[in-house]
Amino acid sequence: MYKRACVAVLLLLMAAAPEAFAGSRTRAKGTGTPANDELGVMRLINAAESGYFRAQGRYATLPELIRSGVIQQTSAQSPDYSRTLQLFHLDSDPQPVTGFTLNLMLSPNGNGYHLYLTQKGNKCGLGWFSDETRVLYAGQALSCDEDRAASGSNSWPPLDSDAVVPAIRDDPPCPLPQILHEASERATELVDNLQRFTATEQIDYTEFKKNGKARNSSTELFNYAAQIEQGSSGSFWVEEYRSAKTQGNDPPIWDTGTAAFALIFHPHVIGNFDVRCEGRTDYQGTAAWQLRFEESSDPGKSFHQIRIDRSAYHLRLKGRAWIAADAYQILRMQTDLVAPVPEINLQLEHLDIAYAPVEFEKNKLHLWLPESASMHIGYRGHRYRRIHTFSHFQLFLVDTNEKVKEPEPGPSS
Repeated sequence: MYKRACVAVLLLLMAAAPEAFAGSRTRAKGTGTPANDELGVMRLINAAESGYFRAQGRYATLPELIRSGVIQQTSAQSPDYSRTLQLFHLDSDPQPVTGFTLNLMLSPNGNGYHLYLTQKGNKCGLGWFSDETRVLYAGQALSCDEDRAASGSNSWPPLDSDAVVPAIRDDPPCPLPQILHEASERATELVDNLQRFTATEQIDYTEFKKNGKARNSSTELFNYAAQIEQGSSGSFWVEEYRSAKTQGNDPPIWDTGTAAFALIFHPHVIGNFDVRCEGRTDYQGTAAWQLRFEESSDPGKSFHQIRIDRSAYHLRLKGRAWIAADAYQILRMQTDLVAPVPEINLQLEHLDIAYAPVEFEKNKLHLWLPESASMHIGYRGHRYRRIHTFSHFQLFLVDTNEKVKEPEPGPSS
């Protein structure tokens, strides 16, 4: 293992059969991205409309927002708004955003509006929508989805985490420092409490053709064990072990380290990520904060690496996380590569992890652990997907207060 590598998962791109509980060892060690431009434009206009309404009792047309100076005044409210203002060409109304069509339509009484932002010259490009509720939406033309489904390509590739920004609310304001503090506390608790757990793991493996249709697929069951160990220096290691419960053909790739991705928010790691709060949302009925993150370009602090034969390559991640607004647990996390890795012809790595609460009644512990994880890999022109599903969790704790007793005397001769 390489020094200073903050590794959460290893992807082994080679055919290899796991031996009984053959372990893979991963390490995490302590130690910016700009906001999505389209999202920033929508949020700035929404905020400007809100300010105009408070002052005038109605919403404004786009020329009114520009001439009144409300957009400029609103941009001073946050650094994100200030950066977004640089995208506007305020002297080129009615299309002030290069490469996009911006439409702002008012209701007849001025008590509502509809805001649209679409890409020019691309009928299958993404579009963004909002109104006076300030909820943001992103989507694509239905005809494009139908064309993809008809060709079978809807199975591949997965959408990049930046391709569509999920709907959010601008209100209430996002307390990012508090969210990161609380999420780091939960990650620390995970390291402290999760000395070892076991589970039943099902892995569904699929290889795709170039047209997106499945070529080969298989399903296997494993006994799965994970262990987190923290050293005196603050670094910690995540180890995974698997023993097959069913026999199948060896897939060309193995990925390990699913349990470790929540440790991105550990206080020894999160400082190497630029994190932005996109807003409040609902995740499967739970109020949540939606965060976007991107790893710094320092390879010495890399959280994730890929191993091919005996060589390791550091990868740089970006993604999105949904954090429960009440208990600050990670509900879901998506990651992608910031950029492909041409030296090994790695085009894509997309990971989507869903977390769920697990009660260990005997030990009186309540932990949030991965319930499922899907990984898509585009490597040397090949396309793979591995879906991990976990169940039947068991936790084993080491009693550090155990006392050593003297052996009982044997029977007299």
